[in-house]
Amino acid sequence: MFTRRRSLLSRAFDLVPVFALVGVGVAAVFIAMNVLVTWAPISVASPSPSSSPGPTFPATPSILAVVTDTPFLTPAPSASLPSTKPTIIKTAVSAADPAGAWKVYLAYPTFKDGTTPWAQPMNADIGDEMQTRVAQWENGPAANPRPGKLNTLYGSFVTDLLTPELASFTVTWTDDSNPGAVQLGVETLTYDLSSGQRLAFDDLFPDATIALATISLQTRSLLQDQLGTAYNPAIAEVGTNPTTSNFTDWALTTVGVKFVFPQYQVTDRADLQPAVVVPWATLKPVIVQSGPLATLAGF
Repeated sequence: MFTRRRSLLSRAFDLVPVFALVGVGVAAVFIAMNVLVTWAPISVASPSPSSSPGPTFPATPSILAVVTDTPFLTPAPSASLPSTKPTIIKTAVSAADPAGAWKVYLAYPTFKDGTTPWAQPMNADIGDEMQTRVAQWENGPAANPRPGKLNTLYGSFVTDLLTPELASFTVTWTDDSNPGAVQLGVETLTYDLSSGQRLAFDDLFPDATIALATISLQTRSLLQDQLGTAYNPAIAEVGTNPTTSNFTDWALTTVGVKFVFPQYQVTDRADLQPAVVVPWATLKPVIVQSGPLATLAGF
């Protein structure tokens, strides 16, 4: 018996699924290759470099090394804030050398738990920084005992601004561990309470170059009025040149931004650590125009 041979058309229909399957496979490969080419590269976070050891103290003056004025946390989501300002508690590092070589008392601000959302990380930031300062002093200038002389480090703080959204403080201290005049130290701390972030200069002024030009002129005029006969143009003009390093210590107030100048930066008077307030009206053209700072400035 002979098997009947199928027609060419019938056999062609049998091949259709095969070609369809091959076509789908080719299309899939083409699409996958295009996706791989056009897909945005995934960034892999590298571990942050380990912190370098704290700076050593210069022979003179013995002002404690400034830690940082940069945000201490990675960007955090904003939290809902209470309608009332937080409660501030005075905390202090208080210690004395068993051998009688030194004594320290450095007070600093602490946020009471429950009165602002990010109290704990902000407290850890401030506390760790103050403890580090004291440890550097104990192992630096204070570690050199002088016969009949107790090395001391005494400091406290003032609250420059406290609202439900913002907090700003100035910490100052005196250090008599070196021969000669007592050394004065200062550091300012300002926080955005909605995120727990410490604010930096660039957070206030979007264009730092323009802002520094305004601040430089204003602080020179204010210092001349404040210092009177203690104003030395040769020193003051260098200390107020429009560079960020000259304006690292600032604090927010209800009437403007306070700039504090470390000992000897703008005057040769050893007993002075001048501070001036540049009014909000003057800073309006150069300050950030959104968020709680804008409200504070009167926008």
